[in-house]
Amino acid sequence: MRSEIIWGKWYTPFVRVIVHIIFWMLVFFTYYFTYRRLGGSYIWILVAKELFVTTSLFYSGIWLISKWIEKRKVLPLIIFIILSYIWWLNITYFACDFLTDFELKEGSGIYKYVKFFTSDGYFGIYQLKKFPGAFPDFLTLVSLPLTPKLVKHLIVQGNKMLLLEKNQAELELEKANLELKTTNLELDKANLERDNLKMELEILKSQISPHFLFNTLNSIYRLAEKGESSTPNTIMKLSNMLRYLLYQTNDDKIFIAKEIQFLNDYLDLIQIRFGNNINLNFNIAKIKEPYRIVPLMLLPFIENAIKHGPERSRADAWVDVSLTIDAGVLKFVVANGVNKSSTQPPKGGIGLKNVNRRLELRYKDRYKLDISDNLNSYTVVLEIEL
Repeated sequence: MRSEIIWGKWYTPFVRVIVHIIFWMLVFFTYYFTYRRLGGSYIWILVAKELFVTTSLFYSGIWLISKWIEKRKVLPLIIFIILSYIWWLNITYFACDFLTDFELKEGSGIYKYVKFFTSDGYFGIYQLKKFPGAFPDFLTLVSLPLTPKLVKHLIVQGNKMLLLEKNQAELELEKANLELKTTNLELDKANLERDNLKMELEILKSQISPHFLFNTLNSIYRLAEKGESSTPNTIMKLSNMLRYLLYQTNDDKIFIAKEIQFLNDYLDLIQIRFGNNINLNFNIAKIKEPYRIVPLMLLPFIENAIKHGPERSRADAWVDVSLTIDAGVLKFVVANGVNKSSTQPPKGGIGLKNVNRRLELRYKDRYKLDISDNLNSYTVVLEIEL
């Protein structure tokens, strides 16, 4: 597999054997011509010695080297070079010691070579004075066949790293494409949820408007029935309010001053309708900052107070409404008296059900709604972070 990475599929086991045979023939002739300079008839022993050392390192130690290269370990490589040098020294000493049994021509190159390694005995080969003469031969003779193998492993490792980086890049690209598809799906889902939410809000808003209109027209009908002079003014206020419902509430949020003006007009209609028969207290502060609010968020609470207070019973009926804003927090309080001995108004509760749903949709985790249903009163306290 590794061979195919470098050479391709043509590098079959048969081709590999042929290449190795040619390679070792070249190494053999290199050693032969190297030791031929020493002269003598016994240089074959030195050639065989070198072949034995290099083949043992080539086919055993090089396997370890490839593992260390893959793991990028430097220290084991240094230790391997030191042990290889010791291995070469030992084999060279025993080969030269074997040659001492033969009659070598004194003064010849091979005689000097043998004398260099054997003159001080076995432990003499480790003397520092012999290192400058022995180590260069080791590097030249042993590294000659090992270097191509080492270069091959380096190339293989380099190619493997390139393949790994390529595969990693392809995986990253696939991951990015998958994340992009996931993001697009989430975006589509978010758009769908937004459209559904918008549709739901429009439905809730459309439910509020007819409810308010029904109550107000009922009030105007009663005024007209009594022949009250305030009827035209009441109709004008209703016209302004309807204009507000038709045009202003289409916005996602509006300036709270417009919503307050709408509530004031509505409360004026309530005051005209009930006159002085009930106690109505309105305390809506003027807001200086340009805060915004979702339209028609507050009206259902006032409608509910009127429905369960004055409309249910005029006896001891009262309604208190207050609105303040402090540090961006709107506080809206609506309280009304309840005569629980009187007949209950028709059930429906469209307004309060819708406003609770709208609060959850538009001000989730940013509002607090407290409702107190006491013996003779009903109080709503709403706080919204604008």
